[in-house]
Amino acid sequence: MIINEIKGGVRTSALALGLLALLLPACQQENQAFDETEYQTPTTTAPAPGREPVTMTPDQPMTAMPGQQMAATTENISANPENFMGQMVTVRGDVQEIETSSDTFLMDDDRFLSGEGILVINSSGEVFAIPNADEMQVQVTGEVRQFNLVDINTAYGLDLDPLLYAEYENQPAIVAESLALAPTPEQVSENPDLFYNRPIAIEGRFNEKLASNAFTFNNENEEILVLNADELEILPENEYLVVTGEVRPFDLATLQSEYNLNWDAALQQQMQDLYSNRLVLVADGIYPTLY
Repeated sequence: MIINEIKGGVRTSALALGLLALLLPACQQENQAFDETEYQTPTTTAPAPGREPVTMTPDQPMTAMPGQQMAATTENISANPENFMGQMVTVRGDVQEIETSSDTFLMDDDRFLSGEGILVINSSGEVFAIPNADEMQVQVTGEVRQFNLVDINTAYGLDLDPLLYAEYENQPAIVAESLALAPTPEQVSENPDLFYNRPIAIEGRFNEKLASNAFTFNNENEEILVLNADELEILPENEYLVVTGEVRPFDLATLQSEYNLNWDAALQQQMQDLYSNRLVLVADGIYPTLY
């Protein structure tokens, strides 16, 4: 902190001490406020049945204060692997395909201009096709471990080429147990056939509660209907969130039969009028997130 010279007078030791006594508490308060804002701890919510916990965190710098948890991002995992080894994490980001194998891909986080990609290994036992990979984000949950080609091939029955994967040896990687496409509502609306019967994770903003088991949320100008059949926690209005589940055409009779919605006649008519030719996201998880 710089104290400018006072014109027309001499600063005495007593005056300097007096100024410092007044300024130090303010500086301490400023520093404390900065720390509390800059180093926020992640928010973890209970997962839906059969799903891994999902941790959503605000943007954070590359270092964390002592005793505080570092955000699980591709950049932080790549730069600070010792903080994540052996942990289950959920990360969301862009895809850089590795065309040599359908069992792996690179993933990075577009929130960070200097972000590094991290290798993701699909251990789910199911093919994970990524349409329009250059435009599609994904969300993966899995264990962070050191990549060892022999161990990975043996443990998961893969046949990764040693020459093609040599640069990843001993680097951190995510062995993904669950993978989901992470499209925007606009992408789902424009190409619904790409997402039918596939797990997806959509990020958006809570908009309107229609019933105890239904609400809408949006991303920019596109609104999507969410069927919250298990009545998972609905966040306050204007809260950003991630909803995981499957998207399907809105068919009121089928939904009523499958989920026993208990909507009265007026609500049924309202939903039919608004969404009969649209899509519905049947949720199995709702998680808070921050931009």
